[in-house]
Amino acid sequence: MSAAPAFHIEPHSAKATIGKSVVVKGQIHSNEDLTIEGQVEGTIEMSGHRLTIDANGSVKAGISARVVEVQGSIEGKIEAVDRVFIRKGAKFVGDIHSAGIVIEDGGYIKGNIDLSIQHTGKERVNGSAAGLNRGGLEVVS
Repeated sequence: MSAAPAFHIEPHSAKATIGKSVVVKGQIHSNEDLTIEGQVEGTIEMSGHRLTIDANGSVKAGISARVVEVQGSIEGKIEAVDRVFIRKGAKFVGDIHSAGIVIEDGGYIKGNIDLSIQHTGKERVNGSAAGLNRGGLEVVS
């Protein structure tokens, strides 16, 4: 009986990429993290996952995700459960509703920002909402 080599297979986190030369018009529903290097116009729904708009990526869409990182350009509305990152050189025009936002020096944003988070009755302590100061605005230079 010969000894077979043992292979160690590391679990990878599921990631999808829309390539630089790809143009998508319509709805995207993703159950894994997504990076957009090309162009997307429509809606992107991926609650529980991270959306990254690459430096060359261009998006005109309504977005629902856990985390959104903008390195390229977005025009539309973002609903992020945790946080939105506007990186240096990124351009965002539209509305953001998130628990927190980080804007790097050199990132451009025009629109409305709502940093409120939704609370359930379980988060109430002595009749007042607990944790209202989580998240927030952070400007990084």
